[in-house]
This record gives sequence, C-alpha cells and structure tokens, in this order.
Amino acid sequence: MAFLREAVEKQKVYLIQQLVANGIVDKDDQDLYNKPISEIVHDYEKFCVEFEKQSAMKFTRFNPKKDKEEPGLH
Repeated sequence: MAFLREAVEKQKVYLIQQLVANGIVDKDDQDLYNKPISEIVHDYEKFCVEFEKQSAMKFTRFNPKKDKEEPGLH
C-alpha cells in the first residue's frame, strides 16, 4: 500500500503549502512536517472557516421600481 502512503504525503505537502502561502505557518517550521495529517487538516479547516468569515459576500436584494410598464417583445 505504498500508493496510499504516497497519496497522504502529497496531501500533507499540499496543505502545508497552502498554509504557508496564506501566512498561517512559517515555512521554516520543521515540526509541521512531523505532524499527523489529521492535525494539518484541522489547521487548514480552521483557516478556511476564518477566511470565509472575513471575506463573506453579503447579498442584498435590489428591486428597482419602474414607473411605467414597457411593452414586451413577442
């Protein structure tokens, strides 16, 4: 099952790269590479939740009132 171990390692590297790119962790932190993937996923999920809270788009309803009705095309 070497392919499974390789897939997990690739996922760890990807998540660590994402955390480093967003300034959540320092790229020189060697302890990060020794963490189990579950802890790294947890850190990444926390980052995603915080990111969504900060950049959530607020949708508002825009309904302009028309003074007169325009004829429709048939």
